Amino acid sequence: MSGGFLETARAHWAKYPRMEPRDFAKLAYQSEFGPAHMVQSPDRVLAALLAERKEAGTEPLPPEPIGGGLCRFHITQALSTLSELPLIGRMFTRTMALAEGTEAGLLEKLGQLASLPVPGLGEYLEGWRREGCPPVRHSEAFRNAYNPHYRVLQTRMAGFLPALVPIDRLSREHYAAWLRLPRPEDKGPGESAGAYLRRNGIRPYLVAVDGRCGSGKTGFAKLAEQLIPGPKHTAHMDDCYLPWEKRAFNWMEIPAGNMDLDRVREEILVPVRSGRPLAYQPFFQRERETDEYGNPLELDPDRAELILVEGTYSQHPALAKYYDFKIFLTCEKEEQTRRLRTREGDYYPTFNRVWRTLEEKYFAACGTEEAADLTVDTTGFFG
Repeated sequence: MSGGFLETARAHWAKYPRMEPRDFAKLAYQSEFGPAHMVQSPDRVLAALLAERKEAGTEPLPPEPIGGGLCRFHITQALSTLSELPLIGRMFTRTMALAEGTEAGLLEKLGQLASLPVPGLGEYLEGWRREGCPPVRHSEAFRNAYNPHYRVLQTRMAGFLPALVPIDRLSREHYAAWLRLPRPEDKGPGESAGAYLRRNGIRPYLVAVDGRCGSGKTGFAKLAEQLIPGPKHTAHMDDCYLPWEKRAFNWMEIPAGNMDLDRVREEILVPVRSGRPLAYQPFFQRERETDEYGNPLELDPDRAELILVEGTYSQHPALAKYYDFKIFLTCEKEEQTRRLRTREGDYYPTFNRVWRTLEEKYFAACGTEEAADLTVDTTGFFG
C-alpha cells in the first residue's frame, strides 16, 4: 500500500527543497487518493488543461512517481492541444474513476512522513488529522518557487501516452473522413453503418500491438478501448492458436508455429483492407470492456473505426504489411521475470522454458522490434 512512500517523499524533498508541511501532506493525499476529490466533467477537465497550458513552461518534463501506481504528469507548452492534451484529460477522468485509497492508507503514510526532519511537519500533520485530512493546496512558497502545473495520473497511463497519440490520430482521421460523407440518411435501406462507410471507401484502421510477454499488451489494448474515442474492436492473438492437429511436427522450430496466421490474415486483415466486414469469431469469452467511467462498452466490429490486433506474433512478416501502425512493447528482463512469476505462479518454470523462449526466437528471427513503428519500454509502468 505505502511500501516505498517515505523514499518517494524524500526524493521530492530533495528535488523541491522549498516544500513546506502542507506540500508533504498534499503528496501523501495524492499518493493515496489520486485526484478523486476533483470530480469534474470531461469538458471542464479539458478546458482547465487548455488554460493551464498557457501558464506553464515550454520544456517537456518527465512524470514524477508519487507512489500507489500514480504520478504527477507535468503540463507544459510542449504538449499538443490537438492530441496529447485531450488524451491527458481522458486519462485524468479515468484516474479519478479508479481511485481506491483508504483512510488507513493515508494515516500510514502520514506516520512515515512524521520521521522526516522538516520544521513544523509533525505539528501540521497532527492538526490536519484532527480536521479530517481534507484536500489541501500547495503552499505559496512551493507555488512561487516551482510554478507547478500537473495532473495526477496512473503511471501506466502516462507512460503509454506516446503509444496512444498515434492511435488517437488515426481515430481523428477516420472521424474527419466520416464528416466529409453525405449525410447518414443517404444510407441504403437496411444498410448498416459499417457497410455505409465501406461503400464510401472508409475502412477501419488496423493497429498491431506486439511485444514481450508481461510487457502489458492486453492492458494497453484495454486502455486504448477506454481512452480513444469512437467505436473500436480488439482482436486477440490468443484467440487464434493453431489447433494441435494442424501444427507441423517441428512447430517449435518455426516462428509463430503455434499460431493460425492464415486465419488472422484471411478473417481479419484482408477483409478490413479490402472493404469487407470481419468474419472471425473469438475462441474465448472475455470480460466486457468499460469506458473511462467504468460503464460497459458496446463493441460492434462491423462499425469499428479502429481494430487493434493484440498479442505476440501479431506483427509476423506474413501479417505486418496489412497494418496502418505497429507498436512493440518491451521491458527489462528482470522486471519481465518478476511480472511473469506473479502472473503464472507455479506454471512459471514451464512458461519460461517453453513460451518465453519461443517468443524470443520469433523476435530474433523476424526482427519484430526493429520493424515496429514505435517501441515503448514499460519497465516502470506498474510498480
